[in-house]
Amino acid sequence: MGRIPIRSMIVYSALTLVLAACSASVETRPATQPVSTAATTTTDSPHTSHRAPGGEDESEFVAILYEMLGHLEASRANLERGNWTLAQAHAAHPAAEYWASVQGRLNASDLASIRRALDDYLEATKQQAHDAAARNETARQALQDVIRAIIDGSSDPNVTRAAALALLAESAASEFLEGVENGKIVNIEEYQDSWGFFHILRREFPLVSATAPPDVRSTLTRIQEDLDALAQTTFMSFYDAPGTTVAEANTARERLLHCASELRSTFAISSPTTSSTEEQLAKIRAQLAAALQAYRAGNTNQAYEEAANAYLEGFEPLEPSLLERGHRQLVEQLEKDFKAIRDAIRAERPVGEVERLIRQVESALEEVEEVLR
Repeated sequence: MGRIPIRSMIVYSALTLVLAACSASVETRPATQPVSTAATTTTDSPHTSHRAPGGEDESEFVAILYEMLGHLEASRANLERGNWTLAQAHAAHPAAEYWASVQGRLNASDLASIRRALDDYLEATKQQAHDAAARNETARQALQDVIRAIIDGSSDPNVTRAAALALLAESAASEFLEGVENGKIVNIEEYQDSWGFFHILRREFPLVSATAPPDVRSTLTRIQEDLDALAQTTFMSFYDAPGTTVAEANTARERLLHCASELRSTFAISSPTTSSTEEQLAKIRAQLAAALQAYRAGNTNQAYEEAANAYLEGFEPLEPSLLERGHRQLVEQLEKDFKAIRDAIRAERPVGEVERLIRQVESALEEVEEVLR
């Protein structure tokens, strides 16, 4: 699942016309502004699968938006199969999980009105509305317009797009690792995350090739061929039931990671810096402590953001190592425990209850430390 607040960006005038019809943003968590009915009933999935930006790098921010788009893609596919439960689960991710990571930058850029389209679609899935597909298309188009505006406004649009797609490929690989085991789907939402992320990756990649310098196009052609091969095997079909066998699952993750590596090599993009296990655990504990302190002070917005980031930029990067060591149950339990903290803060539960949930996660982190030592 992916990585945190970015606070500044140029206001993109071209996008203003596109989003003019959207109203002001609303919150799924306790907020100072009025909250719509759709927002207050948003449900958070047990897992979070995203990347939150660690600095001002626009490619990291674009990667988050790509993942949000991937969730809407998976939600659309569930609509087509008549699976309203999973359609709603994926519709909830952009608002319930990613929003805390992107809100600051979108607000600073006058782009947060996109939230209206996301909430409208989420409400459509809850009501099983006849126009749910149309609202999904509206939300996807709004996100695509935001992404294009950010990329076009960057200093080097093609490198920004390539770097964001490399991050997206890694997220798809991570989700696939959690969703599929021994060639079969063991976590349906994680598998669908990977499916959605992959299809956004494949759809956006030709934009990189079309504007790339001639001397790198042969490498990009090979990447495209690899993506096409994955689309004809592992990601050819969309599944909504656990236990389904996935084609060529044993090589899918490695091929996605190879695509990310090739993109970075081709455009001389440096790999994200990685922290040690000790540093990651220290980050988680510090953010949980900050969440509790903020909640005690009555600042539920900050508390929610700190709690969300404790998972997104703290625990999520540790998940692949835990899964590779065979500790799937520990990963899934901690995902639920982190969710319980967010839910308690959102519901404004007593401070003692939030503290108990945080202590429960801190206790489980001792096992994580032992496994990864």
